[in-house]
Amino acid sequence: MDALITGSLLLSVLHALIPSHWLPFVTIGQTEQWSLRQTLVVTAISGLAHTISTTLLGILVSLAGWQLAEGYQNLLERAIPLLLLMLGLWYLMQHLRHRHVHDHIDAGSVRKARSFSALILSLGVVMFLSPCLEIEAYFLSAGVQGWGAVVLVAIIYNVITLSGMLLMVTLGRRGLKRINSHWFEHHENLITGLTLVGLAVFNFFIEF
Repeated sequence: MDALITGSLLLSVLHALIPSHWLPFVTIGQTEQWSLRQTLVVTAISGLAHTISTTLLGILVSLAGWQLAEGYQNLLERAIPLLLLMLGLWYLMQHLRHRHVHDHIDAGSVRKARSFSALILSLGVVMFLSPCLEIEAYFLSAGVQGWGAVVLVAIIYNVITLSGMLLMVTLGRRGLKRINSHWFEHHENLITGLTLVGLAVFNFFIEF
């Protein structure tokens, strides 16, 4: 259980720090001359849409883990680090190919919807249709352990991701954007891949 909590927490923090999850809200908010409160409201609504779709997908993955738990628990416990490793290697390959797989929001195209309500709807739909896959291995592991573990992973993921996005938007509005975030954006696949590979190694030696 400790490995499940630690892995879910680390991935959720990393998830919230990815620039594509908060920087577009800063830039759109400044372009539209929103107040900080308006920007945070839009971030919260869009972030919630994103975490809900990821959680719903996670519940489906948990059902698969629950169905297989009785006869294949040992196999699943060894398969989860392998899934993390494969996903991590995939992100590393995307980095080498200079492809960005976390670009949930195209700020330029979203700005075409000029009204406040239309922007909220556009951002919410984009984020809902772009669930993140990194956390799903932990939902699979949680399904093996029971629904209490699934709820725990969901709470960690939702609370940390939403809180992190709101914090980063607040800092962004207060001048964090002056720090060159391009490096983080350019290397986010590398950072994500290395984190997933590290978690795979960690979870291979420590039981969920």
